[in-house]
Parts: sequence; structure tokens; C-alpha cells
Amino acid sequence: MTDMNALRWALVVQDPASLVELEPLIEARRRVSTVLLCGSLKEALEVADCVLTVGGEAPQSAIMTARDGRRIPVGWVGAERDVLRIFVRAATQLVLRQEQDLAPGPAILLAQWDDRALLLADEVEQACELPLLRWTAERVIRRDVLEGLRCGAGAVLYLGHALSGGWVGYGGVTAVALAARRMPPLGVVITVAGDAAQCHRNRASFCDELVMRGACAAALGAIGKSKHETNRVLARSAARALGRVGTLGELLLQLPEEVLQGYRIAGDPAAPFIGAAHALEAASEVYAPAPDRLLGAVAGARKHWDTPAALAQR
Repeated sequence: MTDMNALRWALVVQDPASLVELEPLIEARRRVSTVLLCGSLKEALEVADCVLTVGGEAPQSAIMTARDGRRIPVGWVGAERDVLRIFVRAATQLVLRQEQDLAPGPAILLAQWDDRALLLADEVEQACELPLLRWTAERVIRRDVLEGLRCGAGAVLYLGHALSGGWVGYGGVTAVALAARRMPPLGVVITVAGDAAQCHRNRASFCDELVMRGACAAALGAIGKSKHETNRVLARSAARALGRVGTLGELLLQLPEEVLQGYRIAGDPAAPFIGAAHALEAASEVYAPAPDRLLGAVAGARKHWDTPAALAQR
């Protein structure tokens, strides 16, 4: 895991006026890393470990390559004043969690009620070394997922189908729905599905809306259609890496380059996988039994979650 104090975090703004809104995040970042204000993305790639760009065109790749061959995670957020203020508030909260030395996690595993998605969820559940709670759609309904995510978990991983406007699973979940109620921001939302980061001329993508509405500090998604086999490798690799790294950018650098083709980052690429204080306890209150278990056997166990380790202890 990288020493965050050694991290070189670069900021590229299209309009210098944006620096006023970004100041709280810049000051927070300076306490945990080296902050570099760069005049262009090209300049930033040569001196930084990760780059946040504000305004202009969104990069079409989560990872860009510097002249010396280094791979650099690059995130993007819009420059509209109100949008930027909301994003900065969420991203700054995540930096504060780093300063408080809160434990990584928990990770929330979401998946559409679809055979391939649920089989992949089984694989991800086994591979993840971070504290993980499984809220897949055959176990938890939409209302309880939305309520449960108010805990401010460190990471959310969604498997299944998605559109540019949100997740298809759970009867449809949009950024508006996720951000509708005040809550501590999620750390990072990873959508392993097509189209979630696809922009339209008159509408932001689902991933962009998540960070613009303060639901999370960063979101990873695809800018177009994606193949299930590629997503399968991405999901399993990400799950294995979650317990070994601290931030989204670090995680992406652990993954095979080919699985990230067509994916991009909305928000801060250095966002950590750290949940709010007591997020694990709050998330563990969500009732999410496996569907083949007798309800009577778990009637008094609503504060537990169904990871293999937890089941083995019962």
C-alpha cells in the first residue's frame, strides 16, 4: 500500500476561478500528500502519481501513460460552481477519514438478479479480503439497498447491467435516488457493467452524476458496451486487490491493462476505500440472508452478514 504522504496529487483546472471552490479539498490534500497545480494534463502526467481534471472534456480512459511509461490514474469532474462545491464537500470528507486513521471498508457487493451476475458475485465474495457485505438483488430489495447505503461505506461494487442513467438491477437505481437522502458519502462506487460512464450531449453520465451530487468521492464505469468475460476478470481482480491497496488509483494500477479499456474515473482518483465511522456496524444491520436458508434459522441474526467467514462461525 502506497504511503499517502508520498503521493503526488495533481490538479488541472480549465478555469482558474474554480480554485476558489476547490480550496477545501486542496488544503485537505496538502495534509496527506503533495499537491501539484498544473497548467495542463500533459504537464501533470509527467510529474504526478494521479491527476484530477476539472472542467473541459472528460478523459476517455481511467489510466493514461506518461512519457516515461508510468501509468497514471486520471479522474474528471465538471466545473459548474454548484456541482464543484458538492463534489469538494464529499471528496474532502474522504480525506478527513484518512487523517482519522479509520479502517478500510466495508465493501458492499451489489448485483442484478441475473444468473451470470450472481455467479460472478459468488466469485467476488470469495476473492475479497476487505470486510464485505453481500446485498445482491435476490437477497435485498431496492428500498433496503438505498437505505443501507446511507451508512457511507468505503466501497460499492455493482455487477450486472447498467445504462448511462444508472443500474438496471433492483428495478433501476439512478444517481438521484442514491443521493436523495442526506448521508455520509460513499468512498468509491465501481460499476462493472457497460455504459455507466457514457456521456450524452445534454446529460451527465451515471458515474458523473454520482460525484456531482455528492453520493461518493469517485466512481468508475464504462463509456460504452463491455463484454461479460472482460468484466468478470475486472470484478475478480478488483475484489482481490481491495484488501491490498488504499485508493481507487492504486487499485486500478493492480489490474490488467486490457480490462480497463473503455473505463474512466469520475471524481478523485485518489479517493480511499474508507467508510464513515461506524459504517460497518450500520451496514451489518441490513437483513440480507441467502435465499436458500430457512428464515427461522436467522430470525435473531439481523446484525450479521452472510460472508463465508460469518457463516462458518454459526
